Order: sequence, then structure tokens, then C-alpha cells
Amino acid sequence: MEERAINLNQQLNYIEQLFSSGQIKKAQKDLRKLNTQFGRDKPIPSKFRHRFQRLNFTAKEFDDWAEFATSDKRTELIKKVGSFANQKLEPRKLANQINSLQKQWQNLDQHGKTASKEKWATFKTACEEAWAPCKEYFQELEGKKEENRDKKLSLIEQIISYPSGKTEETITVREIVNFLKNLHEKWKSFSPVPDADFQDLNKKFKESKQGINKLLSDVENFNKVKKEEVINLVKALDKENIDESIVKIQEYKEQWRRLGPCGRKLDPDVNKQFEEYCNEFLLIKDKELDESRGILEGILKDLRDKKIAPGEAEQKFIDLENLQDQPEAKKFKKAIKDFAEKQKNEKVQEKLKIYQNFIESIVDMGSKKISKELVPSFVSGKPKNEMDLNEASIRFQMFSGLDPIGPKEIVSKIKFEELKNRFAEKDINQEEKVIEHFTNLAYSKNLIDKENLSDVKKAMLKALKKIETLLP
Repeated sequence: MEERAINLNQQLNYIEQLFSSGQIKKAQKDLRKLNTQFGRDKPIPSKFRHRFQRLNFTAKEFDDWAEFATSDKRTELIKKVGSFANQKLEPRKLANQINSLQKQWQNLDQHGKTASKEKWATFKTACEEAWAPCKEYFQELEGKKEENRDKKLSLIEQIISYPSGKTEETITVREIVNFLKNLHEKWKSFSPVPDADFQDLNKKFKESKQGINKLLSDVENFNKVKKEEVINLVKALDKENIDESIVKIQEYKEQWRRLGPCGRKLDPDVNKQFEEYCNEFLLIKDKELDESRGILEGILKDLRDKKIAPGEAEQKFIDLENLQDQPEAKKFKKAIKDFAEKQKNEKVQEKLKIYQNFIESIVDMGSKKISKELVPSFVSGKPKNEMDLNEASIRFQMFSGLDPIGPKEIVSKIKFEELKNRFAEKDINQEEKVIEHFTNLAYSKNLIDKENLSDVKKAMLKALKKIETLLP
């Protein structure tokens, strides 16, 4: 018996937490489920009866607020559906807009109280009347399916005849790939087709490409042979006469650039071989690379130690001409980027520290005793309603997404108020909200109780960290 009481107490605590955190629909659902477990034969234990009554009253209040908040929105949706008759929209666009409004109606049902039968019937009738022009359009669309089928059959004939008269020496991989790309775009554009022809057309389409695929394979093999010939020319160069060999390598690189690919699987390996054989000669010519790399390391160290500015480092790197086409170029660019990011983060932390000093001073001393220099410059003018520091602090914590720390009665009041605002507010300008909260804090009254001072300060600084990207 004691175990059942503990379990019931845990369930009630969980439901109260759901209401407190704003998970209203989940809380109401769990409460209804719990209510069904009790009746005449099994009454609610007397020690929990008051909590049940209070939670049921809270659930009813939220239902009333949800109905109030969504009623006008549903009326607006009904008017919008009714207005389509005078707009003369294109059928597909009209169908999409009707569907969009229906989804909005469903969303209201999911996040608020379900609409009354009368309102639902009115909305349903309006949707059916608005849909009438779309019916004829979609009937005509059925006729276009047969036309698309014939276009796809004609396209298949073009595919089959494409390889005729073409050889690996008269056509390039790029030409074949572009043809296939355009082919697929056309194929997709001839849609939809009759359901009965869909599978057969796709099968014929796949089979029709066999000739093109073979031609593509022949061209890639032809390119492979040509590339291997260039590789052999590089391998035959004289390492003793390095200057002449380097000139030849540049010629071979230009020749290589004009050769087509030899397939996704083979091309990377063949290209790698060519680069490796070329680099053997280039490294002999550029023995000074090691010295330049050492100079680069010194430049990067001076940059990290802030002994030189990024602009000076870039200028020094330009002087290292033999590194411009080497992997070190990427390393240097990354170092410059990392340095800029580090400076940016340092500035962000400096800015955050200014706001932290303001928050700590407000909590410790109150708005009347803090230095004017600590008040953010964007606070220009008093708030509409001056409030207690406890209230301003709680609202700021909630804005940042925290479960606020402060007097329970004020927390409960503000949570309920914020919940009502969720139904009423539409788009919220986050930057304006930041200014509003800092203004409330800057002109707040009274002080935080000493016993809660440390916890509130920690919570406020945590809230500040969560919204740092919104700070001016």
C-alpha cells in the first residue's frame, strides 16, 4: 500500500513538472490517464485528493486559454479558404494553398484545444467548395500521362541510336556524360506517366543505355592508354640534366591536362602515378623547399605569438615563391584563418566580460549604485514598467531558456504569464528582447535576498552565456 502511494506521488510530481515547464499537452494527457484509474469503486486517496483537484483545475484553465488563443486563428483560416473563390488562382497553386491551410488547422488541433464540431464543419465545407476548380485540372492531368509515355518511348529510341558511328577517337567522355545528364533531365521532365506503363518504361530505359555505357567504357580505356604513354615519357627523362627535364615535364603536364578521364576507379591511380614521377624531378630542382619550410614555420610561430600581423605574415609568405603550389600554401591559409578566428573569439570574450560585470554589479549592489559606465550603451530610456530586480532576473533567465531561480510565487506568476503570451505572440525580435531585458535590469528596484544572492548570480551569468550570440 505504501509503495502504491509513493508511485502515485511520483506521478503527480511528474505532471506538476510538465505543467511548470510548459509541456501542457503532455501534462494534460498524463493527467487524464491517471484520472481514469479512479472512480466510485476506487476513490482517490484522501491525502492526494487536493492535488488532483488543483491539477485538474490547472488543466481546465489551460484548455480555456488554448481555445481563446486559437479561436481567432481558426476564424481567419475559414475566411482565407472562402476568399479563394475571388482570387482565380492556378489550380495547382490553389491546391497547394488549400493543403497548407488544412495543415495549419491540424497544427492548431495538435497544439491547442480541438475545434468545435460547428467550426470544423464550416472549415470543411469551405475547403470542398474551394477545391472545385482543381478537380477539372487533375482530370486533364490524367490525359497528359499518355503523352509523356509516348515522349519517353521516343527518347529511348534516341538513346539506342546514339552510339552509332561514334568511336573512342571521335568523341570525348565529357560529350557522353553531358548527353547522359541531359537525357536524365528530359526523362524526369516527362512525368507523370500511366501507372500501368511505369515499370516497363523504366526497364526499357535502363536497357537502352547499354550501348552508351559500352561506348563510354571504350573511350575511358583509350584515354588510359594515352595517359600511360605520357607517364612512360616522364619516366624516361634524364635526372642528370634536371633543367631540361623540368621544361619537358611542364610540356607533359599541359598534354596531360588535355587528355580525358579514364573512369572513376582508374583515373585517381593513374593521375597519382603521373604526379609522383613528375615530383621526383621537381623535388630535385627545388632542394630549397626544406629551407623555405623552416622559414614558414618561423613565420607561423611569430603569427601565433602576435609578433607580426596577418598582413605582414602574408607578405613574407609571398616571398617564398617555391611554396605557392605546395601543400604548405593550404597550411598557411589555415593558420591565417585560425588566427583570425582566435582574435574574433577573444573579442567575443572581452565583450562578454563587460556584460558579466554589469550583471554581477546589478545583482550585488542594485541598479542605483552601479557605475554608469557598466550600463550597456544600447539602454536608452526607461522601460515601460519598472519592475523588481527579482522579476527582471526571472524574466531574463526564462528568455535564455533556463528554469529560473527566484521567489516561487513570482516564478509561478511569470511562467503562467509567459505561457499565455505563447498563444498570443507571433514573430518575436530576439535582439529587441535583449534590449528590453537589459533595460528592465538597469532600472530595476530593490535587491536580491542575501541567502539567494549566489544562486541568482550564477543563474544570471549562465543565462547571459546562452544568449551571447544575440548581444550587440
